[in-house]
Amino acid sequence: MVNIREATIEDQKEVFDLLRQLMTSATTESPINQPSSIETFRQVIEEEKGTVLVAEEDGQMLGLLTLSYPVAIRCGGIYSCIEEFIVTEQARGKGVGGGLLEAAISKATEKGCYELQVNRPSELGYPVYMRHGWKDLGKHLNYYPGRQSG
Repeated sequence: MVNIREATIEDQKEVFDLLRQLMTSATTESPINQPSSIETFRQVIEEEKGTVLVAEEDGQMLGLLTLSYPVAIRCGGIYSCIEEFIVTEQARGKGVGGGLLEAAISKATEKGCYELQVNRPSELGYPVYMRHGWKDLGKHLNYYPGRQSG
């Protein structure tokens, strides 16, 4: 049976292994192998700057979803963004992604978030969002200060 829970510091290795899978399929470079990413993970967990949800079965991590909690005047407070969302290839199509997404919705609701959003979902993730009632609102733009855009 798949268990979904909040990650702990002890999950760091498995979380980063999954994130590396996500970043190898992404089109942008990532500092995932840098000390700053490890420090960010620790801040998210220890200082509650976000939430890392993991799905596991029989001691094996099958997927993860991370949430951040920005503040916006238009929201009258916090909202939530899904930052990373990955399910291992062998666990896809078995409800793991949907379970993680439902857990994220529950967590954002518990935190009092005005809305929950995701920017540029992957082709694999997009149908999961649609099945769970998300609305496609269009474009997403990026700019990387100090680096060339594009």
